[in-house]
Amino acid sequence: MTVIPELNTIKKDWRKVDVKIALCYPNIYRAGMTGLTVKMLYGILNAREDVLCERFFVPTLREGWRSWESNQPLSKFDIVAFTLQYEEDYPNVVRMLLESGIPPRIENRREGDPLVIAGGPCATANPEPLADYIDLFVIGEAEPIMDQILDEIKISGKPRKHIEEIADLKGVYLPRFSDTAERVWVRNLNEAFHPLAQQVPLVEDRSPYMPIFGRVFDVEVVRGCNRSCRFCLIGHIWRPKRERSLENVTSIIDEGLKFTSVNKISLIGASLFDYQHLEDLCEIIVSRGFNLSVSSISPESVTERLADSLARGRQRTVTIAPDAATEKMRIVIGKFIEEESLINAAKILLNRGVKRLKMYFMIGLPGETLEDVTAIAKISKNVADVGYSSRSVHLSINPLVPKPHTPFQWEKTPSVSYVRSCLKIIRKELKGDGRFIISTLDPRHVRIQALLSLGDRKVGRAIEFVARHGSGLGSWRRAFKEYGINLERYIGGKEPGDPMPWDKIKIHS
Repeated sequence: MTVIPELNTIKKDWRKVDVKIALCYPNIYRAGMTGLTVKMLYGILNAREDVLCERFFVPTLREGWRSWESNQPLSKFDIVAFTLQYEEDYPNVVRMLLESGIPPRIENRREGDPLVIAGGPCATANPEPLADYIDLFVIGEAEPIMDQILDEIKISGKPRKHIEEIADLKGVYLPRFSDTAERVWVRNLNEAFHPLAQQVPLVEDRSPYMPIFGRVFDVEVVRGCNRSCRFCLIGHIWRPKRERSLENVTSIIDEGLKFTSVNKISLIGASLFDYQHLEDLCEIIVSRGFNLSVSSISPESVTERLADSLARGRQRTVTIAPDAATEKMRIVIGKFIEEESLINAAKILLNRGVKRLKMYFMIGLPGETLEDVTAIAKISKNVADVGYSSRSVHLSINPLVPKPHTPFQWEKTPSVSYVRSCLKIIRKELKGDGRFIISTLDPRHVRIQALLSLGDRKVGRAIEFVARHGSGLGSWRRAFKEYGINLERYIGGKEPGDPMPWDKIKIHS
């Protein structure tokens, strides 16, 4: 196995623990270790003396399908735990089980096989596509329920034995035994665990194992969002917004940097832009000489003081998500951003030394016209006209993917031809303007993502087929034919009130 040196790897004695957990991120190391999720779960689980937790990723090069810490196969662990962040990683879930000799379907597993569990936003939103493959889903956030699950498993002796006895726990969904499940969530973020000794690969900057944002110390500042944009999954399943106090965040930074020796701090949170102490926090970080990274911010949160901190913290690109280019469409999606506010934010950032801007837009929204599509180019030009130079404005333009539990769950996914025609219009409007970089997802993959987002258990058979035969579009087409899956039936839109696969999952409590 290829050994990648890493700061703060946790290695425990297998003989001195009661429960051995494989924490699986169904993608490569670089993706899994960008952000806080894996580090958070790794820290929570290893904080228990009776638990050993080691990580698994899809191999980047030749490291094999083995644990990162001790080179053990997946089959040696008591629990195999997946974090589901992106729907298109589902085939990798099944593939990791197959490569490790664990029967992928629940019905074929034996009592001595590991218990397979999954959590994360995708598991909470709609567990049904993987319901024939995952023994237990955590619905909601891990902290309120994980210790209860582990304690019950310890009592039973073998992880799969008497698992039905925990079906009534709030926050647990057992596909074979549960009729419904209710989300659990952390009420007070200040009291929630936060990893201090975070894992950082000790590799060259250009290494395929280096996380996207480099060597950083990740800090969760905010969890959830109260804005409820009509397309946004996190805004609906991770409510309400909860904040850490400024004192709590600065304490995490002070203590964490004693263990995680890096010079860059990344602030995490779906609604970071709404954090009441954002300006103060950024100023504190850069005044101590650290570089700074923040996630997407809203135009109205951009002040000269915040822009100064971002520039001093060497944030080279700031991301803003207008999502729609006309006032009409912003009303439709529930995103109330004024064009004047967007332009003013761009001007402040540029004047204070942040010279690159990234903006997100969607196409294929309900009620959209070609005028709304053309307006993406127009508003982008208006923003760039404040003084942005060559290749300094990055436009990420992607189709709508309807998500469960959102008001847009009933909407259709735009066709490939419609998406391509919209992109053609935008590119024509911006042709020859060297200030812009345009990126987009392949609309064919977007439709697969929509299927996995909105699908039921029948879709699971297609996922397994792709896991066995390769993840290309050709494999998906063969899988649809093999199992009689009509793609349009799933992603072509539904009438409000039609039954949905995720109706059994209760998000609001």
